[in-house]
Amino acid sequence: MGTWFVYAPATGATGDGAFVMNGRLRLTDLTDGTSNTLAMSEGKTFTPVLRDGGNPSAVGAAAPATPADVVAYGGTFRVDGGHVEWVDARSIQSCFTTTFPPNTRVPFTSGGVTYDVDFTSRREGKTATLPTYAAVTARSFHTGGLNVLLADGSVRFVTNQIQLAIWQALGTRAGGEVVSDF
Repeated sequence: MGTWFVYAPATGATGDGAFVMNGRLRLTDLTDGTSNTLAMSEGKTFTPVLRDGGNPSAVGAAAPATPADVVAYGGTFRVDGGHVEWVDARSIQSCFTTTFPPNTRVPFTSGGVTYDVDFTSRREGKTATLPTYAAVTARSFHTGGLNVLLADGSVRFVTNQIQLAIWQALGTRAGGEVVSDF
C-alpha cells in the first residue's frame, strides 16, 4: 500500500504503493520500475491490531518515526484481528506498508501483556470523510528477514536490517527512486 498514507475517501487520494484503494494501476504506472517496486510480502496471520485510532493532523503527514509514535495514536485493540479477513480487502487484512523495516516490533500493552501490533487509523469503508493511515509491518517467521515479491515477478529475501530509506523507496511506485542493491 506504500509508506503510510493509504486512502482519503473524501478526495479519492491514494497511497504511494503498487496497490491502491478503489482504483487500479497498470505496470506503466510503476515509474520507479517493476524491479524497484514491492508487490507482496510474507505476513503473519492473527496479528494483534490497533484500529480506528487517531489520525495525523494533516493529510499527507510524514510517516511516524518510531513504533511508539504509532501506538500513541491509540485505537481499539483486537488481539487476533490482522491478516485474517483478506476478503474484505482492507489494508490491515491483506496489505502491508513500509512505515518500518521488516519484522519491526510495534509494542502495545493491554491487560499487562505486551503485544506486537499493526495499526490502522481507520478501516477503509467505515467513514466517508476520515483518511486512512496504516503501519502494517511486513512480518515473517524467518530468522533475520522475509521474502518479498517485486512487481517484476522476482522474489527476494530482505533482511530486517535494510535501511529504512531503501525499504520505503521500494514501497513506492513513482517516487523517482532507483534502488540498485538491497
